Amino acid sequence: MKTTPRAGFTLVELLVVIAIIGVLIALLLPAVQQAREAARRMQCTNHLKQIGLSLHNYHDTFGAFPAISYDHEVNGGDERKHASWSWGTLILPQMEQGAAYDILAPSQPDRLHEAVNKPAKLAVLQTPITIWRCPSDTGPTLNTHLTINNGSGDQSKDVQIATANYLGVNTNGDIDRSKHHNGIFVPGTNVQGNSRMVVAMHQILDGTSNTAMVGERAWMLSGEELGAGLVYGHTGNEDIENSHNYLDGFIAVVGGGKTHINTSDTCGASCNDVDGRQGFSSNHPGGAQFMFADGSVHFLSENIDDNFGGATDTTYERLLDRADGQPVGNY
Repeated sequence: MKTTPRAGFTLVELLVVIAIIGVLIALLLPAVQQAREAARRMQCTNHLKQIGLSLHNYHDTFGAFPAISYDHEVNGGDERKHASWSWGTLILPQMEQGAAYDILAPSQPDRLHEAVNKPAKLAVLQTPITIWRCPSDTGPTLNTHLTINNGSGDQSKDVQIATANYLGVNTNGDIDRSKHHNGIFVPGTNVQGNSRMVVAMHQILDGTSNTAMVGERAWMLSGEELGAGLVYGHTGNEDIENSHNYLDGFIAVVGGGKTHINTSDTCGASCNDVDGRQGFSSNHPGGAQFMFADGSVHFLSENIDDNFGGATDTTYERLLDRADGQPVGNY
């Protein structure tokens, strides 16, 4: 009895099929990645909106937005031996984190450099809060770049606490702790003049829809470790304008507009090579997200009209300045 040969693929046909499948996967993969990034960006938007709602609820309760931080050393206190609670800690009750706030009991009596030495409080400080993290960012849970001293002044004993990707807007220039800040977040205590400062709605003269309040900062950008930020506070009270400190002080909880969005390291003669660490950035392609004072969230392109130094005369500078009195323009 004659048998009929079984039909099958030839080697050439098999290779063609494999090649076609490879092409289809190559075409599909970018689409999948784009869809995932779109979902992450939407989640990031929601996080910023929740922070905005918490800040508004805080304002409704206390009549002003929280300052950058409190319990500052005044008249030249030792920057190396203290740490201050920040605005992120102050709004914990408004973020349904009342239990964490009660454990930390900021300034009642412990300052931040004292709290890190107490196990129950340290456990809270090292617990990540999802709302404070951008889903597109790959930075560590505990911040190894910006650390908190324990009151000893010995940097080798600094403590790592939870990382944050969202920072308050302090100024459209270098982060400043004295008189040049024009953003919504100002020092709770003017360490130069020993005066209390906060910003309320009526001081946002350009309008809440024209003023950025909170923006993103990435952990890593173009291979450069920017360090993102911290949720609960910062070591010392140093800044960029006066102290040129990129590791301690206000840089951990607020940002400035001295650099373009998504600047990582070298930025030319107009700024320091590490200035990107104080600015705003993200791992979203093409720009970063900002929550405005009216609670809305906007994606600002890294190519937005900007110019370092001098007068407030560009779109990005105007958005970060709460009272420049100029039309913002398109963005």
